[in-house]
Amino acid sequence: MASTDELRAVMESTLTRFLENSTLAVKNKDTSLFSALLSPDCLRYLKPTTFVKSYPFIKAVETNAEYEARMVPEVAAMEEARVKIVEIVIDPIKRHGSAHVEHWTKITGREPIALEICWYVDFTEDGKKISRIVEFIDTAASSKIIESILKLAKK
Repeated sequence: MASTDELRAVMESTLTRFLENSTLAVKNKDTSLFSALLSPDCLRYLKPTTFVKSYPFIKAVETNAEYEARMVPEVAAMEEARVKIVEIVIDPIKRHGSAHVEHWTKITGREPIALEICWYVDFTEDGKKISRIVEFIDTAASSKIIESILKLAKK
């Protein structure tokens, strides 16, 4: 059995790589990278609920496959994405983690948009996969991104 410090290091690496995969998913135009470090039964909860209700094509709870499918047109519209991890907190005893992230997105033909996201995750027993995600997004910036993508899709 791994020590608490070893487990914390594994969990931090898993969470860091999960967050960085959003950059790789856009670069490689591969939405499967969003779920590469998630357990097969992982559910993604998007918050706040008021934001989700504003966009009927976004579900409040999504499976890996549903999220990947929803992200296909978004990734196709993105020229570039970058992530700056501001803070990560890991609790190896409870198998929980959280992260505050600054996310930068460049939609084709548009100015870059920066947004903040706070992630709360649960890990599998060994810490190598994420088993549950709660994502709180910057609603103002996210709305700008969605509206830019919708305008691009109408062209």
